[in-house]
Amino acid sequence: MKPLEQVLSPAIINRNSFADTVYEQKEHFIHKINKLKIDIIKNHQPSYPLDFIRPEITESWIRSKNYGVDSFKFNTPFLDTHTIKQILNKNQYLTKAAAPYIHKLANIFKSTDCYVMLTDAQGTILQVVCRDKKTIQSYQLEVGAIWNEETIGTCSHGLSLLLKTPMQAWGPEHYSQILFQSTGSSSPIFDVFGNLAGTLTIVSDEDFHQSAHTFALVVSIAWIIQNEFQLLSKSAVLSATLETSEDALITINNNGIISQANLKAYQLLDYKNNNLIGMPIENVFGNQPVINSILEMGKPIYDTEIQIGHTDLRINLHSVHPVKDHIGNKYGYVLRLKKIVNKTFDKSSDSGLRFSFDKIIASSLEMEKTVTLAKHFATSDVNILIQGESGTGKEVFAQAIHNSSRPNGPFMAINCAAIPHNLIESELFGYEGGTFTGAERNGKRGKIELANGGTLFLDEIGDMPLDVQPVLLRILEEKRVMRLGSNKYTPVDFRLIAATNKNLRELVSKNKFRLDLYYRISIFKITIPPLRERGDDIINLAQHFINSAATKYQVPAPYLSDTAKFKLLNYTWPGNVRQLENTMLYAVYVSKNGIIWPENLPDDISATAMEITDDSVTKTVVKDRVILPIQEIEKVSIRDALLQTGNNIRETAKLLGISKSTLYRKIREYQILDI
Repeated sequence: MKPLEQVLSPAIINRNSFADTVYEQKEHFIHKINKLKIDIIKNHQPSYPLDFIRPEITESWIRSKNYGVDSFKFNTPFLDTHTIKQILNKNQYLTKAAAPYIHKLANIFKSTDCYVMLTDAQGTILQVVCRDKKTIQSYQLEVGAIWNEETIGTCSHGLSLLLKTPMQAWGPEHYSQILFQSTGSSSPIFDVFGNLAGTLTIVSDEDFHQSAHTFALVVSIAWIIQNEFQLLSKSAVLSATLETSEDALITINNNGIISQANLKAYQLLDYKNNNLIGMPIENVFGNQPVINSILEMGKPIYDTEIQIGHTDLRINLHSVHPVKDHIGNKYGYVLRLKKIVNKTFDKSSDSGLRFSFDKIIASSLEMEKTVTLAKHFATSDVNILIQGESGTGKEVFAQAIHNSSRPNGPFMAINCAAIPHNLIESELFGYEGGTFTGAERNGKRGKIELANGGTLFLDEIGDMPLDVQPVLLRILEEKRVMRLGSNKYTPVDFRLIAATNKNLRELVSKNKFRLDLYYRISIFKITIPPLRERGDDIINLAQHFINSAATKYQVPAPYLSDTAKFKLLNYTWPGNVRQLENTMLYAVYVSKNGIIWPENLPDDISATAMEITDDSVTKTVVKDRVILPIQEIEKVSIRDALLQTGNNIRETAKLLGISKSTLYRKIREYQILDI
């Protein structure tokens, strides 16, 4: 907010210093202001020094004159009934937030000639409380009337709308003579994104019945209304954001009560005719130890499968993140859900084969070696085992290999961990009609048959039931498959790509995986490094996900600050690339002014400590942590400080706690600015 001498009328500020005869002093003050007003309106500038009027007022008089406002007539334009309804609907959160406080102000001023009004960002009156019918008629004080500088000239809320700061206007400071006996105090109200939404104004028809206290009152109430308004808006924005997600999303509070759910969540959980809001999560999901542990420990999780209650529905908790504010207060959790299905990729479908080698972001040495090896293996037709932690992109590599080696054939994918034990055989091998209860009448081809001429991708093969493994081994050796309930073999030609995040040799030693099958599927092995070991790939991937999220939200892609980059590089990424994608989606949504700062990252990342060393000239990765040279930290600190101060050297030096000469030297040393 501007200094008081710029927002309060000098008449109000100096009222107590007037001589004993207040009336004479006031009349003298009015005469000076009116004379000045006439002079400025005629000549567009005064012919003598100004020591009793604010420049904001005189500039407004000139604009009012240029707008063609008649200072002796008061013809406020009115909107038609249909437009008023549209505007009230558009501003429903603002009016809902303001209504109880305007009502309280009305009770406070019921024995006075004050009136209170709420306007939108264009000055259209949304709510007004006035007990004096004469005042209502004189000022055309009704919902739908447009009060701003262009329609009635200089006034407090017109200045507040224009300058976006609280303002006060006293009697003769108004452009219109009809407002000559009025004093107005106004304060702007901003929405959750910092956009001007409207103003709150208290007006008195007795010019000295307002003071700095009245001004403080309207500012305070406006701030309260703004907070209520932003809370309502945030809830609406959150609901709208949830609906834009391709996944089912549910938010719960710290007690496990559902507070938000998007349409996809209702569809996934088959709650189309019931309301999820307000229900305990246990009533919807059943007793889930993993969710209980989340509520107790407060830590995020990724890719955990659960079965809903006593139903056959299994879902994937794709991610569960705590919702915290900037000081660490936890308010609940966001659950991202996906239905576990047999992944089938079809070139004719929108969710088909999206990945090829040229779309894999790999600038780190380890990742470049992995991609080169995968390209080399793709030229053969031998079985491939892809190893890597969850979220590293094993399926991305599988698709890229398929698109390189068998691009015209089908790509059939199945997650061995996601299929119930009693169904995996029928999914893989298919069945004849009537083989078991619930089977399709005409039978069904299995994924192996469907992969004929293409690629079979078995994800999480370490979870394949032990009794199914010898059947798969025989199919790999003989290249033929027999459906359940049949006595005929069907020849098949497919390439097998298997993937796992488990140690298969360890499973073999525990008799949980067949050694002969392990040797058959691991002729060629590809190990995808975890994200924490991929160095600058983290930043390149982050920028890629930022661009994707910005396109999705239809906003300009924000800039990733260097301090945020350091946070990303210094984090261990237990959820790997998938976690990074979710992080950037979050950061794009919460960032402001086109820049992603560390505080725009999820708390578990933004809170990561950074280690610094003096004897390193380049950053290296040691024990899953990034070691950064102090010169790099210094360079980034200077850049961010310059960005915050708009390249103001004095303010930047003050912010960094160094002298201007030192700052100039370091700017030249690091070649940050052209100076």
